[in-house]
Amino acid sequence: MTAGVLLLTLAGLLVSAGLVAGVAAARGVSLLPAGTPSARLRHRQQVTPLHLGALAAGVLVLLVTGWPVAALGAVGGVVFIPKVLGGGKAAKQLIATSEALADWTRRLADLISSGAAGSTREALRRSLTSAPASIAPAVSNLVTRMGPQGVESALRQFADEVGDPAADKIAMVLILRERNGGPGLAEVLTALAADLDERSRMVREVEAERAKPRANMRTIVVTTLILVIGMTLFARTFLSGYSTALGQVALLLDVVVFGVALRWMRRLSDPPMRPRVLVDPDLATVGR
Repeated sequence: MTAGVLLLTLAGLLVSAGLVAGVAAARGVSLLPAGTPSARLRHRQQVTPLHLGALAAGVLVLLVTGWPVAALGAVGGVVFIPKVLGGGKAAKQLIATSEALADWTRRLADLISSGAAGSTREALRRSLTSAPASIAPAVSNLVTRMGPQGVESALRQFADEVGDPAADKIAMVLILRERNGGPGLAEVLTALAADLDERSRMVREVEAERAKPRANMRTIVVTTLILVIGMTLFARTFLSGYSTALGQVALLLDVVVFGVALRWMRRLSDPPMRPRVLVDPDLATVGR
């Protein structure tokens, strides 16, 4: 590849990146990580071995092929393919949260039905010692906030911190009891715990089915990588068309289509995000 073609290809990539950034700016889409400026700065400053490996892979591919698009594709592949080919983490987190909420809710029901706790506040305080590890920090914050903020505000923040619709339902039951009083709270909490147990069982069954397309996706990626590396090393004549400027544009389209397809397949295998039912946009976030 001549220097002129290389510069033309790089200029095309820069123009494309500028167009994407312009469209994002026009639509108000941020291309930077979410969070405070200091958090974004820490995120940008964090360089992991994966990033160094991606840079090394890009340089190696550029030296072997002379194709800048292939080098960019290698960098992106090393960084993003492990994330795309991962999976199951969200489902495992959902199962762990459901089981933890079920155990904690059952504990609250036992404390109330046995008379060990005479009020909702007391039951919440006593439940802290036996709260499951995955929600223990949220329960601890809930108990800490009840004094200065009140039970309802603390429960709303607890549900927001856990970020699960089941936590919303538990919080709403406790809020209604705190507002109106009355019997039957232990029975309602026991029923909610049983529902959460059933939910965890169904998620496990669904996750077993979702694991199949993820395994197929990994097979596709590994096979494609072996084929591309083999052709690059032993069949360069067949790939000589990519050495031109138009070939680099075609290669860029190939990389983009392949990446979008992988991302789409990954989204199909992710558990759906259920809408929250206890949302208070006016609730001020109180520092811990």
